[in-house]
Amino acid sequence: MPHRHATTLLEALPENSPLVNQRNDQMLDHAFNALPDGAFLFGGDRRLIKGNANAAQLQNGDLCPGRPCCEMFWRVEGADGCVVDRAIESGERVEVEIQSGAEQNLSISIIVEPLADNDGGPGALVITRDISDLRRAEAEAIAHKSFIASVADRTPDEIYALDAAGCITWMNERAEALKPVTIAGGRFVDIISPESKDTAEQNLRLTLAGDDTECEVRVLHAEGVIRYAEAHASPLWKDGEIGGALVFLRDITDRKREHELMAQSDKLRAVGELAAGVAHNLNNSLTVIQGRAQLLLRNATDEASAKSLQIITNAVEDGTKTLRRILEFARRDSASEFCPVELGYLLTSSVDIARPKWQSKSRKGTINLKIESNTPVYVMGEQAELREVVLNLLFNAVDAMPEGGTMEIGMRAEIECGCFWVADNGSGMSQETASRIFEPFFTTKGKLGSGLGLSASHGIVTRHRGEIVVVSEPGEGTRFEVRLPICEKNDRFIKKSDAVDEALEPA
Repeated sequence: MPHRHATTLLEALPENSPLVNQRNDQMLDHAFNALPDGAFLFGGDRRLIKGNANAAQLQNGDLCPGRPCCEMFWRVEGADGCVVDRAIESGERVEVEIQSGAEQNLSISIIVEPLADNDGGPGALVITRDISDLRRAEAEAIAHKSFIASVADRTPDEIYALDAAGCITWMNERAEALKPVTIAGGRFVDIISPESKDTAEQNLRLTLAGDDTECEVRVLHAEGVIRYAEAHASPLWKDGEIGGALVFLRDITDRKREHELMAQSDKLRAVGELAAGVAHNLNNSLTVIQGRAQLLLRNATDEASAKSLQIITNAVEDGTKTLRRILEFARRDSASEFCPVELGYLLTSSVDIARPKWQSKSRKGTINLKIESNTPVYVMGEQAELREVVLNLLFNAVDAMPEGGTMEIGMRAEIECGCFWVADNGSGMSQETASRIFEPFFTTKGKLGSGLGLSASHGIVTRHRGEIVVVSEPGEGTRFEVRLPICEKNDRFIKKSDAVDEALEPA
């Protein structure tokens, strides 16, 4: 009750009563000292009137009244006078940040507010705050953000951030390199190949519903290049709701190509083992037949029997040659020694053998042949095997033009190789079909094809340390190019006799 009575008496006093002023000063002192920041009060003479406990701590306890402001606050680089002088002279608030401490490792924020002191002259209130922890936290956040950005940009994956509508809001540098196909703000599914769009849209819907998804898609890259990719998508959560999705695309084109090559190698190995076994057994049977036929031929007494036995002997020899070629296909590393082969002669002689294929009267249309051959080009190889490659390409070109058309063959010398090509303006192939034509047993001719011609040709060219490539578009025709190691010793080339070539011509 005495305390309440005292309060009532104070409230009843006039505003300019000494007791009221004393109480106000005490309250201001308590508030001044309770401030969490350092607080300094300067008079119009720029000297310290007082400071609170935090101010004393900031000044290492040296907080003597009457101390000049310029001794307490360092000048800011590039500015004239201390911050208190600048605020009082301008009459406006000044905010600066300085480095303090023995090792200049403290960041101090200073706010100077100009005031009018009791004598009517200008003074200033200075509020200081140690923001070192804040600056260190900001530096760590910037470093962390920079690290995350560096990881995102250096990852081998393409990374896309999508909104709830499936539009791209952010992408890393690898994804940006695919512009103009990838455009920020565009729909993510627009960079997916048409045959994969349904899969991508379905998985994106599942992701936006809260599921992590994974699928394989075909992606459109710059200049129309299509690549295979694994798509991993995860929902992006914000305030307990899904606001979008994060999609990682990992290019697996090379991996798929390696798997396809391994599968093709396995097929070829299986074909080789099968061919070697069949050829071995058939060769044993033909040896018995040939031996018996030759024995009967020596003992034949009439001309008719001798002629029949001779036909049997010739047929067995032809069968033996066929088996030898099968064994050569099965054992490609057992080829005869390579020698110089002139590409022009190889092409023209192969054309002579294959000509009946497109000049048959049973064909509906006419095929026009164009040959481009300039200076002689010599490569290292086995002529009979290379002839088989040329014949396979010629036959395929003819089959691609059932209604007639134009077929072009030619050759040229390059820096380290000799090149020949066979092209047609027939039906052409899709990119997917063209990528499989060298697989064993893959054919576009149905029951009319075995699927081994181009596979065998690919194996022959590979064994010759060369390469065979195909360029084709549906309705635009097909072009095969074969490159082989060039031979510079032209004087070693010996052209095979016409008799040999005539023996190769099919009956």
